[in-house]
This record gives sequence, C-alpha cells and structure tokens, in this order.
Amino acid sequence: MFLKLTKQFGKPICVLLYGVFGYLAGKKKPLPLLILLGMHLSEYFLVGRKVAEEAGLTKPEGFFQCLAFGFTWWLPIKKS
Repeated sequence: MFLKLTKQFGKPICVLLYGVFGYLAGKKKPLPLLILLGMHLSEYFLVGRKVAEEAGLTKPEGFFQCLAFGFTWWLPIKKS
C-alpha cells in the first residue's frame, strides 16, 4: 500500500514541500528547507547512490533525483 502511494504521490508531494518550504525560507524561516535538503542529501549517501548505480544511473543523475525527490524515487526501484 505504502509503495503504491509512494509511486503515485511521492514526487508531487516533494515538489509541494519544496514550494512551501521555499516560501517559508523567503519569509526568513529557512529551517524546514534546510532540514529537507539535509535529509535528502543524507539519503543519497546512505542509500540513493547504491540504488542509482544498480539502476544504471550516473552519480549526478542519482544525486539530483535524491535531492529532488528523496526516497520516493529510489524506494520503488529498490523494492522491484
């Protein structure tokens, strides 16, 4: 169930979060955006890099996918 929801709604939710947190950062509240970026960056080094390699993506492609979409791009690949 969670995997199905992740495939359908994960990327749009990430884009929405970046929009909201970017707006907050513009209002002098950057902490949510920095936390989101930190989480996605750590995901790349912990899991995303390996999944990208297994999926045949280059390191920069995997990095940007992870930075933009977090676990919502690599979880369906890993579970396949």
